[in-house]
Amino acid sequence: MATRIRAWLAREDGMTLPELLTTMAILGIVMTGILGVSISGLHATTDLNQRFQAQQDARVALTKMRNDVQSSCSAAVVQLNGSTVAAGTAGDTVTLDDTCIRVNGAAGPQVTWCATGTSSPYKLYRQVGATCAASTGVLQAQNLTTKAVFTSVLTTGFHPQLTVKLPLDANLKPGRAANQDLYTLTDTMMLRNAPVS
Repeated sequence: MATRIRAWLAREDGMTLPELLTTMAILGIVMTGILGVSISGLHATTDLNQRFQAQQDARVALTKMRNDVQSSCSAAVVQLNGSTVAAGTAGDTVTLDDTCIRVNGAAGPQVTWCATGTSSPYKLYRQVGATCAASTGVLQAQNLTTKAVFTSVLTTGFHPQLTVKLPLDANLKPGRAANQDLYTLTDTMMLRNAPVS
């Protein structure tokens, strides 16, 4: 028995250098393919998550805005770069007056929504009061492709309306054209508490 063990230990069975190099080359090719698929999947997941979050933020912002608009007491004041614009013209700021709504005996506040930024992507903010700024407002949505998202609509014999158009660009695909594959939320809301035009 001891002779057999000594003979087994004395054998030099194993892999030759060419066999070892071939095995390592095959393993390298397989691992490169697996790593490439994994990285591609991570990029796709990141892209999908960013687009979903931008869309969800915009939907929630539109719901909050709808509540503010429907309780507004007068026609929405739409401004573009600080100047009031005529009905039918898009602007970057809208002020809604909720002072006719009484909460515990106190008049409701004015609420201002604004889309700001120096270049695309722009961000949408909400602020209580007659003004709105990125530094003082609460961020509601981002990745907007334009600042001019609010349009006041006045039709004789009807309550005033506000049209909001939020075009979102949250796509990470490399090499794609600007504003390709946009997701746009559009809603026209009636100011039910405002007087008929």
